[in-house]
Amino acid sequence: MFDLHLQALLAETGLALLVPGGDLPPQLLYLDPGTGSLLFSVIVGIASTAYFVAKDLLYRAGTRVRMLLSPRSGAALRAAQREEHPVVFYSEGRQYRSTFGPLLQQMQRRGLPCLYLSSDAEDPLLALGQGGQYPQLRTEHIGHGHMAWARLRTLRARVVCMTTPGLDVLQIRRSPHVRHYMHIVHSPTDKSFNRPYSFDFFDSVLINGPHQERVIRCLEELRGRRRKELFSEGCVYYDSLVPRYAAASEVAALAKGGAPQRVPRVLLAPTWGKNGLLTRYGSPLIRAIAEAGLELVIRPHPQSARSEAELLARLQRECAALPNCCWDFNADPVEAMAMSDILVSDISGIVFDYAFLTGRPVLTMDFSVDKRGFEAMDLPFEPWELSSLELIGRRIGLDDVPALPKIIREETTSPVRATQIRLLRDTHVLNFGHASEAAVERIAQLAGLDAQAQPLEAAPGAGLALATALSA
Repeated sequence: MFDLHLQALLAETGLALLVPGGDLPPQLLYLDPGTGSLLFSVIVGIASTAYFVAKDLLYRAGTRVRMLLSPRSGAALRAAQREEHPVVFYSEGRQYRSTFGPLLQQMQRRGLPCLYLSSDAEDPLLALGQGGQYPQLRTEHIGHGHMAWARLRTLRARVVCMTTPGLDVLQIRRSPHVRHYMHIVHSPTDKSFNRPYSFDFFDSVLINGPHQERVIRCLEELRGRRRKELFSEGCVYYDSLVPRYAAASEVAALAKGGAPQRVPRVLLAPTWGKNGLLTRYGSPLIRAIAEAGLELVIRPHPQSARSEAELLARLQRECAALPNCCWDFNADPVEAMAMSDILVSDISGIVFDYAFLTGRPVLTMDFSVDKRGFEAMDLPFEPWELSSLELIGRRIGLDDVPALPKIIREETTSPVRATQIRLLRDTHVLNFGHASEAAVERIAQLAGLDAQAQPLEAAPGAGLALATALSA
């Protein structure tokens, strides 16, 4: 039956004419498994390519239509695309306001013009370009996905700064009209756990300190990349966190008042997912701390409320009878940090923020970390964020849970831990609490602007506007 169908198909295409009488010898009708698999792969490959090409064309057409229908359509849009800006900041959304807020403030204090682009319509920093408080600042919401990528692809600027990694690797491509791209590192970790090629194609990277330089230089050497400029100016978002923590600490001190020496207050703030403390250890860990008479504040990761709602509900029911245990779901962690004496965590991003802001110890659960799919997989040394954990506190395993209250009391009374934390911070996070000043001077230099210009007098309400935006 298969032979008849094949002969009919060949007859329709004219290939049967190649064989006298239109009949094919049986040996020509045989298709070995290897050839069949190859033909199938070719067909699937062609179909897949056609699908994604068509999808990309549809996206491009849809993006063009949306751009034409937007309020900035027509002549205004074309004019915006032709204008060259000295400095452009691009943010994926409001979650990065603690990084971009201080930079925008420093730019305006020096009277330096800049454009701030955000993919988040609710980004509170967008409002800073309105009302006249920041006359040299222009802001623009550019949307998500292809809409944002198209706008970024047509930028004309001397310097573009972003926290988004993967330039020329993922969706964000270099604009031919941008002279210099800078990546702004927005955490104190050494970036070993970023995805591969996160920084490879930037012209420069604004880093915190020597540990991040070591990783980037090592990857450049391994991959034969051109050495990019590295500017060790610090971690900008601490410029936002330090004053907020200072204010929260004053409130915490007033709350304590002249009360007698109390028991240590423990902040339990894990990451979410299968590696998180709440998933791995659950109520036994909570009870081990609370039943020892220690005060306990549990602060789940924000993603847990969305992805692990059932787990949180169950743990809240199981621990409801513990009188010295409470849950904190506030968006801002600073108040919980100020009110606590020690942090118990895992691989959550709060670990180094807590240690560097408070100077207090951090206990981290000791378990293996999967490096596959990250830059760490290619590095010949242990990531800094793992090797430094023992300097900010003890690493504990499952066997240590019964002795956790004793360990906590030892750590909170340690005479050397605060000194170790301060030394680690000062060595690896330069300009702690005022990095935006040095960062803006560097950015202005790259853009050919006078960063030492006479600072402008702040417009009425400018400070309040920024404070409101950062706390939104």
